[in-house]
Amino acid sequence: MPIQVRWQDGEPVEFQRRPVRRGSRYLVTDVRERWIEESPWPFPSPMPVGGDQLRCWRVVARSAEEPLEPAREFVLRMRSGPGVWDLVRVTG
Repeated sequence: MPIQVRWQDGEPVEFQRRPVRRGSRYLVTDVRERWIEESPWPFPSPMPVGGDQLRCWRVVARSAEEPLEPAREFVLRMRSGPGVWDLVRVTG
């Protein structure tokens, strides 16, 4: 799912699903895990042979529009190109 992410000091702090709809903006309250994985997609890459590297974060986030709802876990994935993010998984 494509998303728009605002980040600060190298960490995601807020993300919003696109297209924008009610309940789609989330504030990151905790970063649980970070890792780098190789891209499974065969798109052109500026990197050497081996494909693109994706920076990933497992975060806990709370809806900005419904702050009393429980926080949920999300996995955010960023391609090496600036501004290209995916919402990989929503658990719970």
